[in-house]
Amino acid sequence: MVILISIWTYWCFLVTFLVYIFLLPLNLFLVFFLGEYGKNIFVQYNRYVGNVLLMLYGMRRKVKGAYPINFNEPCIYIANHKSYLDVIIIASLVPQKIKYLGKKEVFDWPLIGFFAKYSGQIPVQREDKDSRSNAYDLMKKSINEGYSIVLFPEGGWRNRGDEKYANPYDFKMNKLLNPFRNGAFRLAIETQTPIIPIALINAGDKFSSKTMKIIPGTLHIHVFDRLFPVNITDPLVLNQKCYDLIYKKLEEYNI
Repeated sequence: MVILISIWTYWCFLVTFLVYIFLLPLNLFLVFFLGEYGKNIFVQYNRYVGNVLLMLYGMRRKVKGAYPINFNEPCIYIANHKSYLDVIIIASLVPQKIKYLGKKEVFDWPLIGFFAKYSGQIPVQREDKDSRSNAYDLMKKSINEGYSIVLFPEGGWRNRGDEKYANPYDFKMNKLLNPFRNGAFRLAIETQTPIIPIALINAGDKFSSKTMKIIPGTLHIHVFDRLFPVNITDPLVLNQKCYDLIYKKLEEYNI
């Protein structure tokens, strides 16, 4: 079984590269020749690319809750974060034009980082106050321009063996759900934009950064109803409400 999983993992990496190369001319044309219109198409059609990749990985989504998403108004999507699969899963779910908040290191990665940088996604250096402030302003601007925002309020994850990497948010190893940073909830209140919490229940089991193995099977996902920040002035209140929703859903699966 270990050998089969290793072979399958190599297949998944190969097919990801081949899809990237196949779409490269179209992506370059959209991002560099059609301006903001092309960038919007690039981000929105990645919903279909996400679904194709999951299919090629041998993964089937099982989505419960308030899905499909059938409105166009800007929202702030937040999800727990345990896997490199998370961005692909979110892309496969969300139909609106979106911008991701991502750690700055991702923008330096080959292939993925190139298009993240030039398609208008939002980088943040987590331990740098000025970078966090700039990213926050860019998210506000994007919402005002009609974009939805996708972010992971835990700020990352930490597994055993990750000690050599920076840990600006003091992540606890192998914790079910780390505390949420407040930025998403302050953003929701200040812009009066609804938040949609998403529980990615077993993505970390299907592709763990600890093993770097990809395991086919069913991805369990729960999309919660929109939470409107009406009459809420304290971001911590909204933070705790979203945290509790996702935590309880993860706990149900892990019992």
